[in-house]
Amino acid sequence: MTTNETESLIKFFDTIGKLKLEKRKGWIERGVQNPESVADHSQRLSVMAMVFAKKLGLDENKALKLAVVHDLPESIAGDTVTRIREELQKIPNHEKREKEEKALGELCEMLDEDNAKDLKERWFEFEEKKSKEARLVYELDRLEAIFQALEYEREGNFKVSLQEFYDYADARLKTPELRQVFKELMEKREKK
Repeated sequence: MTTNETESLIKFFDTIGKLKLEKRKGWIERGVQNPESVADHSQRLSVMAMVFAKKLGLDENKALKLAVVHDLPESIAGDTVTRIREELQKIPNHEKREKEEKALGELCEMLDEDNAKDLKERWFEFEEKKSKEARLVYELDRLEAIFQALEYEREGNFKVSLQEFYDYADARLKTPELRQVFKELMEKREKK
């Protein structure tokens, strides 16, 4: 590797490391104290993608890559809250997408051509739900938030209702196995 390549990689890893500090805005809006970071969310999502891809006979490596890269642009663009109804969002979906695409471009400039191409392809595959694995990770992204919401509810760590997270996931979960997990989680929530 050349010195420039090394410096670019260092910059890339420093930049994506900011995800460890980027708190998820949806939790902040609901008064959660010390909310999870984007990196915290992505870590559990990655494990969920690996496990469910295997369980559903999908490509585990592809699902894992999609989960790992899905929020990388937020290291530059920041986390943006999406809502069940777009008109309630501070930033419309198309603006969020533009910000994240620009950030993705900046990240790709820090990588060699092959890695940049792979990162870009995986991110667009996820965003556009182009494969079974991308659709799975998209749904798991919603289901992971349910696990987190339940943790915050058990701790009493919120000031505003977290119901919107449940409604958002309920409207987007289509895979029967994920719906089954969601249903079980909702039953446990009601029993508490």
